[in-house]
Amino acid sequence: MTGISINRLAVTQVVLVLTVLILYYGRVFLIPLAFAVFFAMMLLPVSNKLEKWGIGRIWSTLLCIALILLFIAAIFFIVGLQAASLSEDLPQIQKKLQQYLDTGQQWVQQQFGVAPQEQIKVLKSQISKFSELFNQFATSLLSGGMGLLSGFALILFYFFFLMWKREKYEKFFVHLAQPENRPEVKQTLSEIKQVASQYLVARLFSMVFLAVFYMVGFSVIGIENAIIISLVAVLPTIVPYIGSIIGGLFPLLMALVAGSSGMVLPVIIVLVLAQVIDNNIIEPLVEGNSMNISPFITIVAIVLGELIWGIAGMILFIPIFAIIRIICDHLPALAPYSFLLENDVEEPKWMEKVKGWFGKS
Repeated sequence: MTGISINRLAVTQVVLVLTVLILYYGRVFLIPLAFAVFFAMMLLPVSNKLEKWGIGRIWSTLLCIALILLFIAAIFFIVGLQAASLSEDLPQIQKKLQQYLDTGQQWVQQQFGVAPQEQIKVLKSQISKFSELFNQFATSLLSGGMGLLSGFALILFYFFFLMWKREKYEKFFVHLAQPENRPEVKQTLSEIKQVASQYLVARLFSMVFLAVFYMVGFSVIGIENAIIISLVAVLPTIVPYIGSIIGGLFPLLMALVAGSSGMVLPVIIVLVLAQVIDNNIIEPLVEGNSMNISPFITIVAIVLGELIWGIAGMILFIPIFAIIRIICDHLPALAPYSFLLENDVEEPKWMEKVKGWFGKS
């Protein structure tokens, strides 16, 4: 028994190491493919609906691509308009920053006895070093931007072919199994499609809710340019947990710089209230129980995703772990891993009632 356990453990470790190596060194190919697969699963109901209306497979797929491009173009259009409006307030923001700088210099002089002239010398030396780093960063950002464009083009190409011949790829996985196991494989594939589509829809729905909530809340508080501030704050939230913290820093900074220190507390209240509603009501209603991943494993997925695939991994590894849980759940030999991954936090009774009102199970 001990020998069998040791052998199984050794095989598991080898498989894990090989998987990580393949994911890391194959990320240039795998990241666009993974995004294309998840987009295909998310937009599959839209394509099926269009085909029921008499639109051909190719045209329905092209319309789905147009829908993706239209969504991205709308975001850039809104951000561009608001950025132009924000630029009009730059003189006021610069004036407020100068006031904070003067206050900071006085505090440093009082606490450490360093004169403002000496502080400026130190600051200039640091700025020169920072400029060198910024030039390197700008160069890498430019090359990264070109890589992002080429990666997005690959995503659209992969998406087109995955949608166009989707039955072929599904039959491929079904034919890998023995005839008696093929119904189980079909059920597994069905669950995987549901998980992938519901996760991305839930993230997008969550971002829309947060954007609207932030816009209303910041407007009520009296922050100018609430729309662009809300959009910038929402974009990082595509990554669960961590994204909301990163995104919340920008409204706080703008409240302090473009507004007043008295706005900071109301902004914090809006941010916290929005996250509480989103995490406890919006996401559970939209996502349902399809993910069934424990909070600890979710954090592990985000950290591993960042280490292996960067920001793309932080977005994709959560649904990938959910897919792994589904596969393990349908294979008796891997059932312990499914048990390890699944969520063991009991849902509140009130949440079950709310889901019942919306017909969610």
